[in-house]
Amino acid sequence: MAESLPEEILIDILLRVPAESLVRFKLVCKRWRSLISDPGFAKLHLQRLKAGDLIPRQRIFIGDDETIDFKTFDANEGCVAVPHKIKTIKSDGNYTNWRIVGSCDGLVCFLVSGIFLIYNPTTREYRELPSSDFEEDCDLLDRNNESFYGLGYEPQSDDYKIVEGIQEFFDHFWGAAIFSLKSGSWRRIYFPSEEIEEIGFDVGGNGVYWKGALHWHVYGLWDDTGILSLDLSEEKFHQVLSAPKVETDGQSRPCMNLGIHGTSLFIYSSYGNHVHTWITDEYGKGGSWTKWFSVDWTNWFSLNWTNWVSVVSKVSIPLVCTRSGEIIFLINRDQLILFNPEDNTYKDYPYKDYPYNDFSVKYAIYLETLISPYLF
Repeated sequence: MAESLPEEILIDILLRVPAESLVRFKLVCKRWRSLISDPGFAKLHLQRLKAGDLIPRQRIFIGDDETIDFKTFDANEGCVAVPHKIKTIKSDGNYTNWRIVGSCDGLVCFLVSGIFLIYNPTTREYRELPSSDFEEDCDLLDRNNESFYGLGYEPQSDDYKIVEGIQEFFDHFWGAAIFSLKSGSWRRIYFPSEEIEEIGFDVGGNGVYWKGALHWHVYGLWDDTGILSLDLSEEKFHQVLSAPKVETDGQSRPCMNLGIHGTSLFIYSSYGNHVHTWITDEYGKGGSWTKWFSVDWTNWFSLNWTNWVSVVSKVSIPLVCTRSGEIIFLINRDQLILFNPEDNTYKDYPYKDYPYNDFSVKYAIYLETLISPYLF
């Protein structure tokens, strides 16, 4: 029966199937394997996915080797983690020498011991990329403190791009290395001091891909904050949105970082037991934020305070909203909290312990797709 279906009908059927199932369907027959493995089919499948509800097809890549399916939370199945084995990650046993750079269209980018790696957690394909040599060329570069990263898609050239940016404040130097997955090569761009002063002072976190550009939260010299974007087509930085502030303990606190909910951009502020979030669908400096939700964890639960690392690095990060409207939080690096904003209840899912010397929070929200790192 599988062999007798006309090509157009078979394609129409398979385009409606989740990518995770399509990976298994490659084993049905040679015809199906060839069709599902075709880059054109992968793009059509992604387009159909983006035209619908993205939330059911989102996953969390967390830590160094696990993904978590949102459906397990909604179905009250607990925290069901799927292990991933990528030989390059943890190859030197140094947990502090790698980071998640970003995600886009089902691809997750890592930086491991100076090597960039593109990985599709759904298909388990990965590709090691040539070094940018940016660190060697910039003597003052500290990849942990003075660099910022992102992964995004450039529709005009149908290309995925990795960005490694450098900010050196005292010499008024900004630069970026941009890798094209299509060409397989890096190029450099630099920015004059007047553009730097106009953009801001300090870039926080990894870039979030939204509406054809990468976005970062920028801290100004006088607590002014905004959203910095890098248009991946023209490869220029712009400050496209102002950032809201929240009053906490009588002080005005800047927001911390960005995230994506469906097709919307959200920003959050997390201080102590308080988390505030805003969301927007608008673009440009005239865009506005709408309050999404606020959470006060005070007296709700006690974290493990026996380890001094927990005390100094306590943080609550809203990762994503499930289809049922509940919020998944990452608390203090080793707890996942499923929070219900309707009745202010939560469920606690401890999932793993991080090494004591690892202060970074490593996660990415990605779509379940067939896009291959070897697409070009």
